[in-house]
Amino acid sequence: MTGHELVLKAMGAERTFSSVVLRGGLGLVEPLYRGAVAVRNAAFTLGLRRQKKLGRPTISVGNIIAGGSGKTPMVLELAGRLLAAGYQPAILLRGYKSGLIGSDEAKLLAKALRGEVQVEANRDRVRGAKRVLARQSGVDLFLLDDAFQHRQVCRDLDLVLLKADDPFGGDHLLPRGFLREPKCCLLRANAVIVTHSDRVTPMELENLDRQIKRLSGRRPIAHTVHRWVGLRGGDGGNHGEVGVLAGQRVLGVCGIGSPGAFLATLRNQTARDLESMTFGDHHEYGMSDLQEVFRKAMGNQCTAVVTTEKDWVKWEKLLVGKDSPPIPVYRPVLEIGFLDGSAEVDGLIQSVR
Repeated sequence: MTGHELVLKAMGAERTFSSVVLRGGLGLVEPLYRGAVAVRNAAFTLGLRRQKKLGRPTISVGNIIAGGSGKTPMVLELAGRLLAAGYQPAILLRGYKSGLIGSDEAKLLAKALRGEVQVEANRDRVRGAKRVLARQSGVDLFLLDDAFQHRQVCRDLDLVLLKADDPFGGDHLLPRGFLREPKCCLLRANAVIVTHSDRVTPMELENLDRQIKRLSGRRPIAHTVHRWVGLRGGDGGNHGEVGVLAGQRVLGVCGIGSPGAFLATLRNQTARDLESMTFGDHHEYGMSDLQEVFRKAMGNQCTAVVTTEKDWVKWEKLLVGKDSPPIPVYRPVLEIGFLDGSAEVDGLIQSVR
């Protein structure tokens, strides 16, 4: 069982002996984590730990829970808006398992932006910024992917994303829940954007907005949804509308922070029962994993496999030089849709100079 699965089990309502013991054990660790976070945050707030400037205006996009809240699609959206406004942004991210050739996330971002934006994966964001500027001195703004807790770096704007259907990770800090830091830390945010806003009722969304205002001092600047606007096949080309999945038996496969949102959207696109396989966040796939995926797909008479762009970046490396998959593999083309606040977000990011 992965760490993610352990936390989910602890957050659940099961009353089995193992679940009760697990909740109790992780609950004992939670205050220690809370204390460590408080000491670290106090060190930055009091100036005992200094923040470093990157040499260019800096916008951070982050969240307060471990797992997915739509940071990567939002970074892509903001980068596109900045390009359209005449900026020359660059993206800095930590990059899981990044090395000299970069991380899978960096490759995904660079490919999605067609090489128009410099992308650098480096655990040391200061060093990463220097590498970018050495390659392209014309960069005039840095976008930090997943950096709300990366307080070592100065930023001019802190944007925090909260998922409408699970904004606070079970209301417990790690490892009992998914909160990276207490909810009151939203006070550091300059603006909050609520993602996946279509996954809750209007009343639930309004209640969340009020809670965010109590915690951060302001209502969310925008509400967004994630839309699937097409399908991309293994050859990289577009393969039509998402509606082609309707009526097909599909196997959904992912190794991301929030598999529920991906699988729920996929289920809405298919008229038949959906088969699924999930792996841990940032799972390092091996050929045996892909063999198991296709065995399960064919064993369940599936006519297509659907995975995420993040997963496909890893699959693609394993499939190079191999025979084509026995059944088609698709991944959705994502688009951020603003229900409100689009102009306000534009004004905010363009105010950073």
